[in-house]
Amino acid sequence: MIWECISVVLLLNIFFIPFASAQQPIRWKAQSLFGAVELPYKAFSDFCDRVKVATNGRLEIKPYPAGAIVPTYEKLDALKNNIIQGMHTCASNFMAKDPALGIITDLNYGYQEPWEFEAWWLYRGGLDLLNELYKPFGVTAVGITFWGMESFPSKYPIRGVKDYQGRKFRAPQTMTADILAKVGGAVVILPGGEVFSALDKGVVDGADWGTPSMNQRMGFDKVAKYTIYPEYRSLPAAEFAVNTQEWEKLPADIKQILKSAVREFSQDMLARVAIDDLRALREMKTTGVTPISWELSEVEKMRRVAQQVWEEWAKKSPNCRKVVDSNVQWLKELGRIK
Repeated sequence: MIWECISVVLLLNIFFIPFASAQQPIRWKAQSLFGAVELPYKAFSDFCDRVKVATNGRLEIKPYPAGAIVPTYEKLDALKNNIIQGMHTCASNFMAKDPALGIITDLNYGYQEPWEFEAWWLYRGGLDLLNELYKPFGVTAVGITFWGMESFPSKYPIRGVKDYQGRKFRAPQTMTADILAKVGGAVVILPGGEVFSALDKGVVDGADWGTPSMNQRMGFDKVAKYTIYPEYRSLPAAEFAVNTQEWEKLPADIKQILKSAVREFSQDMLARVAIDDLRALREMKTTGVTPISWELSEVEKMRRVAQQVWEEWAKKSPNCRKVVDSNVQWLKELGRIK
């Protein structure tokens, strides 16, 4: 009888306990920086689905659109406090915490191709720098993502640096605003939801926002009949970051799956948005929108102005200095700057 009882216990340990464990997946909530109607949000949802499949159901990430759980600028604190366990976001949303966060995901007029910036993140220490910045908040950036070159809708043609002079532009409160001011533009800080009305009523003459398809969905093409594309000013990156304590609980194989899945998410989003941008540009042309592609000589003029602003930002803090110097070193290797 004793041996029979021992045998039953052994069988339970072998079969039942692993089975029970498999029935209790790790469940995370993760909030995006994009709204539910945006293509990048759909790509984010697909990423969450792939993680569930790749981990055989051991990790389930439930996606939420921007603002669904907490306001966008409160995501970092929500992640730190484990209200959410993951976020797809731009670190620049949290520049109030550290100015270096305001420039690490978009060094204006620095890069001309997504692969150049991705190489800095993955092979020139960018991701390590971001994790240094996030460490005090108990947050770990797993990987980085891209959605491509952005455009700049305007109510009049902007064909070069001089065309910014004396005009008003909507811009985020990052180095974008400083660069536009340095070339003679007046900057108006507005939330995204107010940009259409500001363009329509003439409060601003142009606006920094997203890619052509994103801008089309906002309706900007109805009130702004010109757009700079590709706009080398902005090649933004966004990270998928998680609560560090939750990250450390994961088995090594799930950590690796997540890292690989984030990179696949980036490539998926980049391609899907690029295809959608082509569609949007074709459609906008039929409604009278004129895309403008700058001569490289004008891009170089703007980059020289931007370099002055990079240096001004580098002086804001030791962390800013690290971010700028690291990017500058890589840009010199690329031959983008001297």
